[in-house]
Amino acid sequence: MTAGMRQGCLAMLFVGWLFPGLATAGGNDSIPRDVDRVLWEHQNWESNGGYRRLTLWNDGRSEVEVVPLARVPAGAPELLPKAGWTVVQETHRIRFVRRNVYPPEVVQAKLRAAVNAGILQLESFRAGYLDGSGTRVVVRVAGRDRETVLPMFGDADRKTVNYQRFVAVSKVLDGFDADAFEVAK
Repeated sequence: MTAGMRQGCLAMLFVGWLFPGLATAGGNDSIPRDVDRVLWEHQNWESNGGYRRLTLWNDGRSEVEVVPLARVPAGAPELLPKAGWTVVQETHRIRFVRRNVYPPEVVQAKLRAAVNAGILQLESFRAGYLDGSGTRVVVRVAGRDRETVLPMFGDADRKTVNYQRFVAVSKVLDGFDADAFEVAK
């Protein structure tokens, strides 16, 4: 965990302890029991784009996964994992994984805040472009995955309640360390 992440986690815990109603945006201190997991994935939709994903479990586990490219071309430079990351070599791609990136109490606080920010109410919409990027959201509720894919919000889409929810949830879940690898020299 980087110093910045540690400071952010400690600040979130302190604010949640000092002002519990503020931290949960409504005073709800518990995560709904049926929310088992939240997956927050930023995708690059350009040709051969990869993704970076944060997964939080209700039991306090957390994981970040980074896939730089959908398919690693022959002759591509070697990518080496940074400290704390594990590399998973697959047939045509490389995944970098880091487990338990947050302490369990921070995971619990982030899950509560994401639910209160509206992650369960996010809705997919039609993209107004051919490439770019998007966010894939998978929430496991009562053992069933509920997937929502959100393309980049265009100007017209930014006037919606859905966009406001997306921004609120982003403030809770974005900012995770995805600096997973370096190029071999």
